[in-house]
Amino acid sequence: MDEATEETTETTEVEPEAKGLRAQNDQLRKEVRELKATKANDTIAGLGLTLETGIGLVLSEQFNKGDLALDGITEAATKYGHVVPEAQTAAHPEAEAIAQGQAVLDQIGQTAGSVAPPTQSDALSKAEAEGDYATTMAIKGQQLADMM
Repeated sequence: MDEATEETTETTEVEPEAKGLRAQNDQLRKEVRELKATKANDTIAGLGLTLETGIGLVLSEQFNKGDLALDGITEAATKYGHVVPEAQTAAHPEAEAIAQGQAVLDQIGQTAGSVAPPTQSDALSKAEAEGDYATTMAIKGQQLADMM
């Protein structure tokens, strides 16, 4: 039951172009990171922020870390003494006035009694009281047609 196993190893020759692929890949990744950082720094500077102090520095550092979430930026900004303003409730200056006006309209709509449309018998009574023979006969004719 002794079987002799023969281990074979294949040797493949590496092509001359493939030898430097890992180094080339690392170099390209480094260049991409540098280009992204340059673009981010240019964007931050385009906003009028300096990259050496304040919010510009915070944004630059957070970008370099890869953390551009609002919580991360807020936490980093507070480390540098920046006070984050509270979110405004109204996005537009007139939004509060519009909201107040809408509230008043809603309140009026709730307190106002609903007006029911006149029924056929109400219209007939009114027409008879006013002596409107044509309307009276039209309503009575309609009532007869409804019964049939």
